[in-house]
Amino acid sequence: MSPHNDPDWEVVDELPGEKKPSSQPGRLVTFLKSKTLWIGLLAGAALVILVPVFRVMLQNLVRAWWIWVGLALYWIWRRMKKNAAAAQRRR
Repeated sequence: MSPHNDPDWEVVDELPGEKKPSSQPGRLVTFLKSKTLWIGLLAGAALVILVPVFRVMLQNLVRAWWIWVGLALYWIWRRMKKNAAAAQRRR
């Protein structure tokens, strides 16, 4: 069999009629579209408005913003460290 009898091959990115999977929305978008989240936020806002004790508790939580910033920074640092260790294991 001579090399001239080989069929011509064509490299294609997709097959005709092939359906590509749709991209999945991110976790944050899915979380923000959650009906349970919005019902919970409305219930919490109603409690804060109607019950003075909850209003005082919310004010104290807001006044302690520096604690929340510290916790957020620690959480971000821990995730970065965990992701770096996972990336190093994959190599």
